[in-house]
Amino acid sequence: MFRDGQWALCKRTGWPDNSSYQNLVAWSWVKDKDRYLIIVNLSDSAAQAVVQAPWDELRGKSWRLVDVLSGQAYERNGDEMRDPGLYVDLKPWNCHFLRLQH
Repeated sequence: MFRDGQWALCKRTGWPDNSSYQNLVAWSWVKDKDRYLIIVNLSDSAAQAVVQAPWDELRGKSWRLVDVLSGQAYERNGDEMRDPGLYVDLKPWNCHFLRLQH
């Protein structure tokens, strides 16, 4: 997956009164039907952002996002993950390592 898959940076945005999104880095991996989103807070403060998942095939489906590090799972709408994006709120130095399941 991580050796032969396709890697891409993800667009992330914030709000006029909250520029903490600039402390986040987000990228994706895809290979065949496997999809991952990795989002890391590189600061000593909490950070919030909207991270746009790069795959058009997310649209029209519901997705289960499983954080492979914590085991937490989230149900999300594919249309919203694609546009405007997935809302994230990460504590200092924390990350999400999300596997998308359809």
